[in-house]
Amino acid sequence: SPAVHTRVEGRMIRPFSSSMTHGSGWSKLGYHRWSIFGCHSDTRRYGGKTHRFRLVIRVTERISDAKGQMLIRPRLELEGWWTSLSLEEDQVIALYEKRGLSEQFHSEIKSDLDLERLPSGKFATNALVLTLGGFAYNILRILGQNGLLGRFSPVRHPAKRRRVRTVIQELMYLAAGVIRTGRRLKLQFGRHGPTFHAFRSLYLRFCPA
Repeated sequence: SPAVHTRVEGRMIRPFSSSMTHGSGWSKLGYHRWSIFGCHSDTRRYGGKTHRFRLVIRVTERISDAKGQMLIRPRLELEGWWTSLSLEEDQVIALYEKRGLSEQFHSEIKSDLDLERLPSGKFATNALVLTLGGFAYNILRILGQNGLLGRFSPVRHPAKRRRVRTVIQELMYLAAGVIRTGRRLKLQFGRHGPTFHAFRSLYLRFCPA
């Protein structure tokens, strides 16, 4: 459900008081507090069934900005989510906030894998391209989680995962020389390669001798 964000300065008028069902009271953290409540507002009939929608509202009162500067008047932020789910109000908000994480994955597929524009006008061809793109994305994600987050990973800021672009730059673009000796192919890396140990750990894990 799309969120409706409204900032209100000063005093807030409560237009939903007549249909308000219940609220969670005020919760406080630092220099701001918030309250969550729901309203029953609309019903729709579709396919012979009646669907009931409700509006989940979160009101946040802030007395300082992000830098710690105290405000002369409290700033009120009003956020709303239309939903047909029967979950609690805080669970509905938590589900919506998780959509931001899924949008990051979509962004990586479109930008890092260059799949923002599909190559064909035929649905079957585009479905095949997306399937192969998802397969490549999963492989790169596995390599990133196992190779760039352990003790052999290059020096980077702490994170729970690495972008696909980072995995491609660190592991796929790793320079090496191909040597043929003893009827075998070998890779020769530079002496001071920062990602050699990460590449080696992945090779030993997924390609054991």
